[in-house]
Amino acid sequence: MSGNRRFKLLLDEMMPRRERFPHLNNFHDLKHIVHDMKKPGIKDSQIIMMAKRNGRILLTKNVKHFIGSCGDKKVDLIGVGDLVGFEEIDRKVSAYLRKRKTRKMTGIFQNIVQSSRRQ
Repeated sequence: MSGNRRFKLLLDEMMPRRERFPHLNNFHDLKHIVHDMKKPGIKDSQIIMMAKRNGRILLTKNVKHFIGSCGDKKVDLIGVGDLVGFEEIDRKVSAYLRKRKTRKMTGIFQNIVQSSRRQ
């Protein structure tokens, strides 16, 4: 990984366990809100504050509940479409983080969508 940039990510409870993302889990510091942080069912605002307090990028499928508040609180957000498979999430989020220049949180939003398949 160029520049040895390790990012900290927080997976919200709609996401699977971090072990489903082997590349991300190997190169970055992933924590799951339920399985690692032991905080099932907490409010979205509490998830955002936890991400901010711990300097973690929030990874979620529930973009509509987070996008406004994350921007306001300067918490970076990676949104994942419902049809994107685990392997594709692992690959695309890893590629995004490799290209990312800074760890500074600014409230930016990155959308991960399913690749179109040509036949």
